[in-house]
Amino acid sequence: MALPFLAGLAVGGLVVVAFNNRKKVKSALECGLEKGKEAAKDVKEFATEKFEKISSEVKQEVKKRRTRRAPEEIEADKKAKETTKKKRAPRAKKVPAQTPEVAGGAE
Repeated sequence: MALPFLAGLAVGGLVVVAFNNRKKVKSALECGLEKGKEAAKDVKEFATEKFEKISSEVKQEVKKRRTRRAPEEIEADKKAKETTKKKRAPRAKKVPAQTPEVAGGAE
């Protein structure tokens, strides 16, 4: 029963200390926000550079793949895949369950 009372005293004490040192708390928060903004800016620049690098590599790879194969080869591969399509195996039929005879009942 005393736990909520003690917790209330602790929180109240922290509020009084924070109010007395509000200038220090305010400057610490502002400093933290500035650092957070700088970190976010750095992460954005890093991600943008990586994305541009990767996208250029992907575009080059796509160009290489397009020039390697002739359209006739691509069409031949499509037709081969269509003709060699696997057919589904027939399903097993379910046998109806047999009811066991009751011992000594039906004659």
